Amino acid sequence: MDNLRRYAAEFIGTFALVFFGCGVRAMVGDTDNFAGILMVHLGFGLTIAAMIYMFSYISAAVFNPAITLGFAVARRFPWRYVLPYWVAQFVGAIFASFLHFLLFPEKALAAHYGASMLKVGILPGLILETLLTFFLMMVSMGTATDKRFIRADGGLTVGFVIIVSGLFANSLTGGSMNPARSLGPALFAGGEALNMIWLYFVGPFVGATLGALVYELIRGHEHHAKPVLDEFLVKKKEIQQPELPLQ
Repeated sequence: MDNLRRYAAEFIGTFALVFFGCGVRAMVGDTDNFAGILMVHLGFGLTIAAMIYMFSYISAAVFNPAITLGFAVARRFPWRYVLPYWVAQFVGAIFASFLHFLLFPEKALAAHYGASMLKVGILPGLILETLLTFFLMMVSMGTATDKRFIRADGGLTVGFVIIVSGLFANSLTGGSMNPARSLGPALFAGGEALNMIWLYFVGPFVGATLGALVYELIRGHEHHAKPVLDEFLVKKKEIQQPELPLQ
């Protein structure tokens, strides 16, 4: 039952990210107007912040297959949960785009369903998505796996990184940093968005892996570290400090 709650939280959180973030893109339209761009990335960043505050104590509020992989590579997240988290995240994103198709198909299609669109060369785009995800992973490692970080600040910290990255890369790669967020809209937009989807997998997966490993190198002593899922920290303490029998 605990696992089902985790997967449901990841589904809902990723659904909300795509539904509201890409939904704002559909309402604003495919525009380079700064006010519209700001609204779109505020939509993404504030949605992530809200979902982290809501679900961090249930599933750790990852909502991103690349970040999920990074946590596992850093050995702060159980590998046995990686595939189920990926399924929940990808299905949540696809279902959000499916609702866009049902609710406002013309507006969604005009904005390519909010799909990540490459507007620079392939190599610069790949490097940008790798670098942006690298920094997102570093921040995620700090907020989720470091005991020195105040957990209550996690939502805004990650949300701000997503907003800044989106504003920076909007007219370059879209600033996705998230394979699920890219795949859902691309499946409905088709065309160039779907043809270039591989870049939005390779860049984020590489960036997240590098970010996780670099954070582990610079973290400092192991006693600062903790698992992504709190229950594993509790169980570890129970094993190390078994309860003494009553006298």
